[in-house]
Amino acid sequence: MSPLSPALTGALIGAVIGITGYIGLRVLANRIETMPDAKDPQTSAKAIRIAALIDLVIFPVAGFFVGPMLVK
Repeated sequence: MSPLSPALTGALIGAVIGITGYIGLRVLANRIETMPDAKDPQTSAKAIRIAALIDLVIFPVAGFFVGPMLVK
């Protein structure tokens, strides 16, 4: 028997995906913020940073619930 339940495994995989997405979106937000020709870069960067935080929370939670569904 594995020490990790399917729910915990799904949450860990979701966390890895969420962290990767978080880092990528934060890098994108920083690039948009420094673009000289962008229209209102502060607002766009803020929206992307909020999406990054949501990404960081949603993927582990979704993995927690989807993991057991894939095992059956």
